[in-house]
Amino acid sequence: MEHTIITFLKTQPVLNLFIILGLGVLVGKIKIGDTLMGSVAGVLFAGLIAGHLGLPVPKAALSMGFILFIYCVGVQAGPRFWGAFKQDGGRYLILVFVTAGSAFILVLALSRVFEFSQGFAPGLLAGALTSTPTLVAAQDALTQGVLLSEGLTQQDVFANLSAAYAITYVFGMAGLILFISFMPKIFRIDTPAEAQQLAMAEWIRGSRDTADAMKVKVTPTVRAYRVENEATINREWQDEEYLLDATITRIRRAGEVFTPAYAPKLQIGDVVSIVGNQAAHKHSLEILGPEVFDQELLDRSVETMSIVLSRKGYEGKTVSEMNFTANDHCSLLHLTRSGLDLPCRPNLKLRRGDILVFTGSAPHLKALAKRLGFLENRWQETDLVTFAFGIAVGLLIGIPALTIGGTKIGLGSAGGVLVSGLIFGMLHSRYVLFGRLPAAARHILMELGLLLFMVGVAVNAGTTIVETFQGAGIELVLSGAAVTIVPVLVCFSVGRYLLGMNAALLLGAITGSMTSTAALQQVNASAQSTLPTLGYVGAYAFANVLLAVAGSIIMRL
Repeated sequence: MEHTIITFLKTQPVLNLFIILGLGVLVGKIKIGDTLMGSVAGVLFAGLIAGHLGLPVPKAALSMGFILFIYCVGVQAGPRFWGAFKQDGGRYLILVFVTAGSAFILVLALSRVFEFSQGFAPGLLAGALTSTPTLVAAQDALTQGVLLSEGLTQQDVFANLSAAYAITYVFGMAGLILFISFMPKIFRIDTPAEAQQLAMAEWIRGSRDTADAMKVKVTPTVRAYRVENEATINREWQDEEYLLDATITRIRRAGEVFTPAYAPKLQIGDVVSIVGNQAAHKHSLEILGPEVFDQELLDRSVETMSIVLSRKGYEGKTVSEMNFTANDHCSLLHLTRSGLDLPCRPNLKLRRGDILVFTGSAPHLKALAKRLGFLENRWQETDLVTFAFGIAVGLLIGIPALTIGGTKIGLGSAGGVLVSGLIFGMLHSRYVLFGRLPAAARHILMELGLLLFMVGVAVNAGTTIVETFQGAGIELVLSGAAVTIVPVLVCFSVGRYLLGMNAALLLGAITGSMTSTAALQQVNASAQSTLPTLGYVGAYAFANVLLAVAGSIIMRL
């Protein structure tokens, strides 16, 4: 029976593709401790088994997958990547160079020491850093044409590349999370204190920005409270914690109801209406006084809308300068940049392409959207014309190549499509009607492209994974551990002792330079703050580009 099923599946490559995708995503939902395996690891596992059993998948899936993935990476990073050169990107660029450079040099050295066969080095670099763009660029460079070692075919090198990636990826993912969780103890750093220090220095949230509070992601509600705590008299609301999670929308004082300024000073007996999440209301009850029912203060329709910032005039303005509460009667709940939620601090500078989530009355929200840009759900359709031609332009950019010593040197498909994505992403942030690619559409295209590519890589690796592990498995595992850990240590040392960065921010930047969102979640939990996310976003855009370049170069050496 088992033999019959395998024989049948060997004739059904398209069916195999979707079975591997489904099983892989299902396996990715398994938790190891507090960490999900993730779809990439799940598909890698399922694909390795399928490859070992000799089950084929369409070869076009790999090519189509990496093109979709790398283009969406460029589009997502575009606004942040180009703007970072003119803003605060210098130190993050240095950290990414240090991470990529130290990993690159270490991989070359280990390849010489262990005499790895051609293809192992780029697979080792990509797997140890869990960097799919590195793998994509290396595979594309191989397809474009490299000088092959004697006795090896292009298929042999590709099998080595895939197998090395599969073997080292597991520790690259789990090992980084484990190691970065121990780093504060190794360097004797109190990351919650570091995060709090940075928060106080920049007027960000206080000690109540805990891991539990960060998990509260519910629709904000309106409640009313009577001020009875004398400690709040004549103190600006900004002085209190949860500054941007709880916003005073109206105040009743001596029978008069009015809309307060950005930082109202409260008095005993005031009745205030507050918009916030559950954690914010719990804190308001503690610092203000009892909850009361006030029909006039509560009788208003509160909506939540996402607004895309596109107006050039607001580029670089801080949240406090915008003063949304006083000027627009709307409360800023959170801000998303490059697909990640950022802590909404008063000194946070706005960037075009940011998605700001506000709560308030519908008329006020629509007026604010007109002032800042447009409502995110206004244009949900993808501009498929620009999307298709953007990829086509990228492929054309990647065609020109110089032949030096029998090796073609050029951007290749991956490099060309990445550059095109960066340019089109930047143009969309400036001209919002151009190249529309809503976040949900970008996410599914990017995720599907990545997983399609991983199916091809895993199935190909599965055909030789046993032989590879028997021949060089121990050396690859040890090398992968070194390439995961050493760049982290080097990057931390440079950031901490040469650049003088705050440890919480630095750890976030390190996870960004390693393109590991799972490790970022661990850092946020350890710091009891979302502040490390700022460092992650700063480094992530650079890392995707530079690690792709590193993968292309090391494949050609």
